[in-house]
Amino acid sequence: MSVQTHAQAGAGAGITPAQRKSIVAACIGNFIEWYEFVLYGYFASTIAKLFFPAGDPTAALLLTFALFGVSFVVRPLGGVVFGYIGDRYGRRSALSAIILLISLGTALMALVPPYASIGVAAPVLILVLRLAQGLSAGGEWTGAVAYVIETAPAGRRAYYGSWQTITIVLGMMVASLSALLFTEVLSPAALESWGWRVPFLIALPLGLIGLYMRLRLDETPEFAQVAASGEHERAPLRATLRHDWRSILRIAALVCSPTMCTYVLLVYGPTFLATELKVPAAQAKLAGFAAMVVMMVLTVVFARLCDRVGRKPFLIAGAIWVLVTAPLGFLLLHRLSFGFLVAGLALVVIGEALMLAPQPAIFAELFPTARRYSGVGIGYNIGVVLFGGAGPLVATAIVEATQSTYAPAGYLACGALISLIAAICTPETLRRDRTSTAS
Repeated sequence: MSVQTHAQAGAGAGITPAQRKSIVAACIGNFIEWYEFVLYGYFASTIAKLFFPAGDPTAALLLTFALFGVSFVVRPLGGVVFGYIGDRYGRRSALSAIILLISLGTALMALVPPYASIGVAAPVLILVLRLAQGLSAGGEWTGAVAYVIETAPAGRRAYYGSWQTITIVLGMMVASLSALLFTEVLSPAALESWGWRVPFLIALPLGLIGLYMRLRLDETPEFAQVAASGEHERAPLRATLRHDWRSILRIAALVCSPTMCTYVLLVYGPTFLATELKVPAAQAKLAGFAAMVVMMVLTVVFARLCDRVGRKPFLIAGAIWVLVTAPLGFLLLHRLSFGFLVAGLALVVIGEALMLAPQPAIFAELFPTARRYSGVGIGYNIGVVLFGGAGPLVATAIVEATQSTYAPAGYLACGALISLIAAICTPETLRRDRTSTAS
């Protein structure tokens, strides 16, 4: 493997119109993907009522979040499948197939009849469609990251890579806003009857727009160079596991804390506030929305600094921040006023933003071009499966088991400790440029 070291020669390099167009197109597609993927979480309470037997609301909510978690189980498979396509045939082909798959899965979810109409077939159909969403999500972020990092100027990779994280947050914000809008405007009966289905149906036209944009993308210069030289891997998965297993483990552990923060605080958080702390649903969703804005702005700011200071200091600082502030954040949440709700969530997500800012760049820089999609996909999705998809389910279960609404803070602190250890063990990649497949 050839590793070239440069003293940030590209740090001041500008971006060409073609590069900007490609990066924007990749980001828009990522936004669409994540809007569609997280809708399920924001309508969890409604879905629990409609698609599971009535009787025990807590059990129904647990089953709903269990399906949320199950969709994550297939994400590593999605990372492998789309990683193979992306490393073998190009980033554009994989990203185009991904957005088509999740858009169809999301739109079809809106057409599933409730449990009262078709019985057990209702949750089974929801499960199948969530698995399709999980499969596509397993290849989306990692493919978009590979595409953007390989397209961006060398000295600004963290900044442009951070926009993949920002578009995830934007997708979540729009999904959250959709849930808030329909919850406020419609009566509970109308929301359960048809209202919740509308945001899911919107996925189809959004997906077609995203597919059109991705089909018009050029292949990245780095991948085109590898393909032209015949250096692309014939078996990317086998080569990645053989040469890059340490980087895979590092990524899985680095993902732990920020993904737990995302799914426990920002996806499960509004449901937790509404069901456990009896905060009005609209107020809970709005507090989550405000915390997302804080995280989004700070991620961009920190990413700019990452291109000057390095990736590793931000990973370490963010993990320490979450470790220290998670208990305090939950203390603030229990004050119940809207200002304290926002403050409690925002306090913890500052640490999440510190960790998210360098992640796209450092993850991509840990792998050579020929194995980048597969390597990042495997490590990232293993981390998300273990620590993200299970987050809402674990948080609900530990609150039920301990009868303490402070218990999720300890869960977040444990995740931060795992990511802190991984950050200390991860090499700095700011001045690293890895493109070759040669050992």
